[in-house]
Formats: sequence, C-alpha cells, structure tokens
Amino acid sequence: MLANIISLVSGCVTFLGGFLVVWGAVSLGLAIREQQGGSQIASAISTIAGGAIIIAAAVYFGMLDTSWLPS
Repeated sequence: MLANIISLVSGCVTFLGGFLVVWGAVSLGLAIREQQGGSQIASAISTIAGGAIIIAAAVYFGMLDTSWLPS
C-alpha cells in the first residue's frame, strides 16, 4: 500500500515539475522573442531550473527503500 502511495505522489510531483519546465521554456521563448530584457529571461531560466529540481526530487522520492517497514 505504501509503495502505491509513494508511486502516486512521485508521479504527481514529477508532472508538476514537468509542467514548470514547459512553462519556463514558453516564458523563455516569449522573453527572447519580445526582447524584454534580462530579468524576464532570468525568471524563465529560474523556472526551468526549479522544475528540473522538482523532477529530480520526485524521482529520488520514488526510489526510497520501504522494505524495512512491516507488511
């Protein structure tokens, strides 16, 4: 049961991280196209990096060993 919960949470958080990466990429494209300056580009890159960190954390969370728990 705990493995199913961990898998579900990991999948949901991975989706959220992927959404942030895509949102950041779209923001980066718009900032470059409209030449809005460095602050918009930096914000978009930060969003992409944040999404990547969230994905990495979700993958790590999904790999946690729960075999020590009682059945």
